[in-house]
Amino acid sequence: MCDGLRLRVENDRLQAEINLLKQELAIKDARIVRLDPKKRSHYLPSERLEILMIRAVRGWSSGQVAKRFHVTAQTIINWTRSVENGDDTVQMPERTNRYPDFVRYSVQQLKAFCPMLGRYKIADILTRAGLHLSASTVKRCIDEPPIEPSKSVEPTSPSSPSTVQAWYSNHVWSVDFSVVASCDGLWTPWSPNALTQVHPYSWYIMLVIDHFSRRMMGFAVFEQEPTASQVASSMERICTENNVKPKYLISDQGVQSVADEFRVWCKTNDIKQRFGAIGKHGSIAVTEMMILTYKDGCTRRILVPISRSEMIHETHLFFEWYNEFRPHMSLDGKTPNEVYFKRRAANAKPRIETRPLAKHSTPCAAPRTCIAGRAGAKVKVRLEFLEGRRHLPIIKVERI
Repeated sequence: MCDGLRLRVENDRLQAEINLLKQELAIKDARIVRLDPKKRSHYLPSERLEILMIRAVRGWSSGQVAKRFHVTAQTIINWTRSVENGDDTVQMPERTNRYPDFVRYSVQQLKAFCPMLGRYKIADILTRAGLHLSASTVKRCIDEPPIEPSKSVEPTSPSSPSTVQAWYSNHVWSVDFSVVASCDGLWTPWSPNALTQVHPYSWYIMLVIDHFSRRMMGFAVFEQEPTASQVASSMERICTENNVKPKYLISDQGVQSVADEFRVWCKTNDIKQRFGAIGKHGSIAVTEMMILTYKDGCTRRILVPISRSEMIHETHLFFEWYNEFRPHMSLDGKTPNEVYFKRRAANAKPRIETRPLAKHSTPCAAPRTCIAGRAGAKVKVRLEFLEGRRHLPIIKVERI
């Protein structure tokens, strides 16, 4: 209840701050509207680029952007055409240090539009896209003050070692359960549901992960705490979908894992069970970290649906993004799918070098690779979202 109260107070404070900022903007907008359009100051080329970026992230039409920034819709169309034609109407601020300024600008914009991404994650993602930056360089870019238009031309915590070490994919799997609150919350103020953790107030999620590749092998969604037979059926489905079975299966010592039905299923499929220590945090650290990632990256960033089909769809999207697009620190920046399917890692491909004086021997962020093409390349960073989910970003770097 204390955490809930603090969150409520913080939400009220942020809402008040938003209302004050809206009042400030309304006053400033009213002043600009009173001016004759011919007497209004023109936007600088760098400001025009920022407006177009906001439009792309917001998904606004030309008319909506024009109304927000007090220009005509045709002006927005002309700015968009200038980007495609490469003229000077819309441009990046002039570079000022070893890395061109547009690199710092791109990193700052990624952090602004995807605040959930940390410096290590941004560095890993950009490296996979071909732009090799170290985590310290990303942090420096984020900490530096934003480019002023007036100055322009116009970690995983340590855990106990596992008793069974994974040496290859599908060698060791682990399974665990967690309760996820729906949009109705975990409780209601009336009896007898005041403490009931069942649908529609919450979901029980079962996650199965491969230790070697950190790949999410499958999941199951239950309306209430599942029985041992339901867990066995879900595990059978996950094994069938992946067309493989693990040699070892690690779990906690919950009632489902130690029940006779589940033990019989493991023995029938020649799967050896291993258990985490009772009451010891970190004994199944890999799965616990996966659950934390799932909650921080998915269920705490959306309105958790009450419909079971929608809940399954949202969870499926997150793990599709997690397996294919999210680099993993313990895998040296590779994604789980790259390790599991033995694909060439994207961060091992030739890099895009934006420093004009860099040579092939010039060091770069790990892993070190050769330069693709010539040094001093200019790039654009494309930000997309998996099925429009803002918490599932897909970042691409392309040469201009």
